[in-house]
Amino acid sequence: MRLNRRSKCVLEYLLLSGIEVLEFSAHPKGLIYRSAGWTSQRNADRHLETLSNKGLISAKRDRANGRWVASLTEEGKGILLDEIDPIRSWGESWDGIWTLLSFDLSKKAFRERKQLDSWLRKRRFGHLQGSMWISHRKYQSWSEELEMRKGDPRAIIFQELIPVGKIASKHYVSRAWPFDRTNQYYRDYIEFVEDGIKNNAEDPRVLIERESQLWQKAFQLDPFLPDSILPSGYLGKLAWKRKQQFFAKLARKACSDLG
Repeated sequence: MRLNRRSKCVLEYLLLSGIEVLEFSAHPKGLIYRSAGWTSQRNADRHLETLSNKGLISAKRDRANGRWVASLTEEGKGILLDEIDPIRSWGESWDGIWTLLSFDLSKKAFRERKQLDSWLRKRRFGHLQGSMWISHRKYQSWSEELEMRKGDPRAIIFQELIPVGKIASKHYVSRAWPFDRTNQYYRDYIEFVEDGIKNNAEDPRVLIERESQLWQKAFQLDPFLPDSILPSGYLGKLAWKRKQQFFAKLARKACSDLG
């Protein structure tokens, strides 16, 4: 399920505010109203009801004052994070076994190669070398997924890989993923939200749109590896902490606007 900007904004408030159940008002004076870009209170109410009906939030509305009490469901959390929960991913134990994908496709098979490359990056595989890609995640019916995308199952092989000799798993990490670029994206993000946390001058809707753009650049590139194999100097955890602080501040402002 793809989320539009308004839905994403509401779900992120609930996920990152630091408040398990958030009370806010679908009222033009409320911060959440402006940030989500609702055009009327009726539009806001209908949108929140839709999110609730889809099972993405658990919400109740007090019709007397227009206030909502809402919390994020597990389904909403999964869709918002595109099946990647950073905290859970960093905390996962790892048995030291890589999933290795190798393929044999002609260089003339441009379309097939492009589709496979897109799929691998979405699944956060790392490019080890040539036609070899790795993931710390266990095999999850990926062959069937690729076949559904009209990939030739005979051209793609999945294997388990256990490093031997002097080459440590962190060497594979440094070769397979562009952490220098990922960290630069996180650095840009951290700088922006830290300024946003201190500065109240900008329109919150503009802040959130820019925050989302910067976060997605880093989020899409990050494989979210377990702690045991994260490279030194990795900035993802600090960026996540700043993201929570950013939305917590917006949530506190939204609550104070209720009076």
